[in-house]
Amino acid sequence: MDMRSMASLYGDALSAAEKEEPDTVREHASSLRSGLPDERTLQLLLLEGRFGTSFTDDLGRNILILDFGDWNKSAGPDFLNARIQIDGVPQIGDIEVDPAPEDWERHGHGSNPAFNGVILHLACMPSRREWFTRNARHERIPLVVIPPSAPALAEKPPEKAPERYCRHTSALGSMAPELLETLLQAAAAYRFRNKHRRHAERARYAGEEQALFESLAETLGYHANKTAMRHLALRAPLHAIRKCPEALLFGAAGFLIPVLPDSCTPEAVAHHKKLWTEWWPLREQFELAPDRTFPWTLSGNRPANHPQRRVGALAAIAGDFDTFKRLCRPGYGDGLANYLSSLAHPYWSTHVTLPSAPSPRPMALMGRDRIQALAVNHLLPAEGGERAWKHYLSLRAGQAGTKVLAVHQSLLGRRPDAKAFLAKEWHHQALLQIHEDLCSRHSCALCTLIGRLEKK
Repeated sequence: MDMRSMASLYGDALSAAEKEEPDTVREHASSLRSGLPDERTLQLLLLEGRFGTSFTDDLGRNILILDFGDWNKSAGPDFLNARIQIDGVPQIGDIEVDPAPEDWERHGHGSNPAFNGVILHLACMPSRREWFTRNARHERIPLVVIPPSAPALAEKPPEKAPERYCRHTSALGSMAPELLETLLQAAAAYRFRNKHRRHAERARYAGEEQALFESLAETLGYHANKTAMRHLALRAPLHAIRKCPEALLFGAAGFLIPVLPDSCTPEAVAHHKKLWTEWWPLREQFELAPDRTFPWTLSGNRPANHPQRRVGALAAIAGDFDTFKRLCRPGYGDGLANYLSSLAHPYWSTHVTLPSAPSPRPMALMGRDRIQALAVNHLLPAEGGERAWKHYLSLRAGQAGTKVLAVHQSLLGRRPDAKAFLAKEWHHQALLQIHEDLCSRHSCALCTLIGRLEKK
């Protein structure tokens, strides 16, 4: 079967399982609050179009978001000067996003005149009582509750690590290798197709260049800082930082302090001074209030993967983005990998943070594992189609991450041939997808899927 058929087979089985198990869906909706991302991540997902742009408000009117406006950098509503339509009538004003409708009053927005310009209140779960949103002038504000079935909520990966053996281990352990291979490939195809759709939707809204820039930033962040890096790429978009990318990215990230410690080398002081000089006149456009910043994970990373160095790598590529974009075109071959693996920077090739001492030997700004992660998670799904799918299936796996290994042990650990299902990158993607869908939500989805596979 081709990629689309495999993806549809998997998706149809999930849908069938949901219909057979409505209690599971209700349980997922009722536990939504505890599983919601924080508010900054909700804003990020909204801006990326992950919740969609067409809704129905609490009075049954059709709401269409035409433009999210400016993502607020300081106090006040989350998005300023947005453009929407209410039953086809255009309006311009602000948008506020909250986990629950009641958060509007919990945060004091109803008595704050700064929120009188809000024309749309978005919440991610319904109120537990009769509710309407009002401003300080006691005017009703349209309220939209994003349905739990919205992809960004429904597809949220489980936070907890998998159990050593999940309830599907027995079925998967006794499955014929050929059938298991087909099951995994269907899950990988489903994941591939979903990523393609997300990229296409983001590119339609933000443009292909910006979507690619955000994908690059997320990849450079590794697991610990991928959300913070994506947030940075949205707060300091490519078109706005072209002239001095490093200074603006470091300033927007909150990594530029006025003065470095006295213990820093003259090289570090000189580089910091250059960045600060470029940043200072432009800081009002990019500097974020403390409660608008994304927290960086500074511990637990290898020194070479410190977020300051990751931002340095992003800046280096942003400074030559036309070359990078050209090499990302379909059929890019080894050109992209050679370009990224040989990337150098006069400071970040030998430093891990702004104040750090230089390393004795240069370090790669982007290693082969990150280059492959960029292709697997972004470039090939963005391209879509059978050519990209075949390339995707051919990629040998790099070192498996901690989560992939845990899921592999949980699902397939009792199989004598378990190692064979870690050999390709798509195996890793399939295991993650199955863990998200089958182990955490739909207890009968595996049976449904196996039954459909056996009929093929």
